Amino acid sequence: MVGDLFGIEGRLRRLNGERDLNYLVASDSGRYVFKIANRDETYGLLECQHLVLERLAADKVMPRSASSVESLNARVIETVTDEGGIDHYCRMLNYVEGRLLSSVVPHTPDLLKDLGRVLARLDSSLQDFDHAVLKRRFIWNMFEALTTLERFKSVLESDHKRKLVEYFEGLFRNSVLPSSESLRRAVIHNDANDNNLLVAGDKPGELTISSIIDFGDMVYSWLVVEPAVAAAYAMMGKSKPLEAAASIIQGYHESLPLRKNEIRVLFSFICMRLCMSVCICAHQKSIEPDNEYLKISEKPAWDLLYKLSGISPETVHQVFLEACQMKP
Repeated sequence: MVGDLFGIEGRLRRLNGERDLNYLVASDSGRYVFKIANRDETYGLLECQHLVLERLAADKVMPRSASSVESLNARVIETVTDEGGIDHYCRMLNYVEGRLLSSVVPHTPDLLKDLGRVLARLDSSLQDFDHAVLKRRFIWNMFEALTTLERFKSVLESDHKRKLVEYFEGLFRNSVLPSSESLRRAVIHNDANDNNLLVAGDKPGELTISSIIDFGDMVYSWLVVEPAVAAAYAMMGKSKPLEAAASIIQGYHESLPLRKNEIRVLFSFICMRLCMSVCICAHQKSIEPDNEYLKISEKPAWDLLYKLSGISPETVHQVFLEACQMKP
């Protein structure tokens, strides 16, 4: 199938993915990623991803960027039919070399600051980018956060977990909703977790973020959600989670300054992303109980939520202001 469509023959190895099928293709001409989209993926969204990759490469946002491989029909998006007769869009990308951030220990403050800077450059590059499909309804869009929780929190396995989620839901309602219209909006990557970030360098003090991959969750949302999502994942498993978040926020602010009203709601957005993660995971587990990839962030997310529930939001706000070198 890969050879027939793209003229590339090689060994295929399955890669992880939440919604799509991804394969690493090792051929004599190099390594590639063959992606088969889920049946509900639209052509427009895939086309949009390729346009974004072209822009990021042109603006040299990252040291390394994925690029599209044209098919034998001179198209970057093709169609394959599964055994049930259902059509799926598919495409081929050049494989981006690098270590996943999830395999790097420790995550030093300098590395996390660099992550913030790279995300800021990405968002700056996309400030005037627009595509109709990015304003879609999507369970991972922070615009849909309260709806997502309402749909899925009933699946949570205990009342204690539901009450924890509802605590942060209340925080979101009280801090974000009153100021939501004043927050900047933009196209963001929306999923800077440690399995979507590649690292270059050999020594801890020399590590940098070399690339950001997987633009499938890209949306039009609040701009400040970008560093908030990255911070939510970076805080997991850390003995000092606020310091990890502060490093990302500092790096982001250095390249794309955050406003005071955005810093005020950062903590709520971080906690809401964690709540969305555990609720969506609970829903997905009920559908695919054997899919281990869906559970990869579940326990650390719950552990972090319990820890954050014991910290005053005002204390966190002061930490984030200091990271941006702002006074209260």
